[in-house]
Amino acid sequence: MESRIKQLREKRGLIQEILAAELGITQQMLSKYERDITLIKVDILKKIAVYFNVTTDYLLGISEIKRDLQGQMQMNETLDEYYDLVEVYKELDKYDQEMIWSIIQIIKKFDEKRKREQKRVD
Repeated sequence: MESRIKQLREKRGLIQEILAAELGITQQMLSKYERDITLIKVDILKKIAVYFNVTTDYLLGISEIKRDLQGQMQMNETLDEYYDLVEVYKELDKYDQEMIWSIIQIIKKFDEKRKREQKRVD
């Protein structure tokens, strides 16, 4: 069975290094989790569930239900807020969607760098 963590990561267009940094672990450790080589620590499992807005049962393959009621309500609020943006994105062809996603990832990387630098200054 393919790792659900890997499926969610790839669906978002994330590379292991970016997700690992978001979770505060190494890329090597994330790779081991994705390949079921190492048992995932509970605190990391919780972080991944929050990051992707899914249940831990879904990540572990215990359930096919991605979100509990609270998670689904959160998802609906987010979709409502960004509905117009999602609709425009859906109308783009695959090439343009990939380009937009790449631009967003670059902006996110620079934002994270800026935040780290600001923490050092404070």
